[in-house]
Amino acid sequence: MKKRIIFVDDEQNVLDGLKRLLRMRFKPDEWDMAFSTTGAEALALMAQQPFDVIVSDMRMPQMDGVALLSAV
Repeated sequence: MKKRIIFVDDEQNVLDGLKRLLRMRFKPDEWDMAFSTTGAEALALMAQQPFDVIVSDMRMPQMDGVALLSAV
């Protein structure tokens, strides 16, 4: 079964860089990756399906990384 990872960062450029880097390094059949620019959006995605790993920026507006991980 594929592991599911969600990356959360308010800077789209950071997420785009991660997407490029990780998609070149990992095979699609090994990891299912999702990317979110807000904590609220990440929580909505997690409500739809579970994730094995959450990688979050700690300094984001509205909901920071600590608040997001506390909510999870």
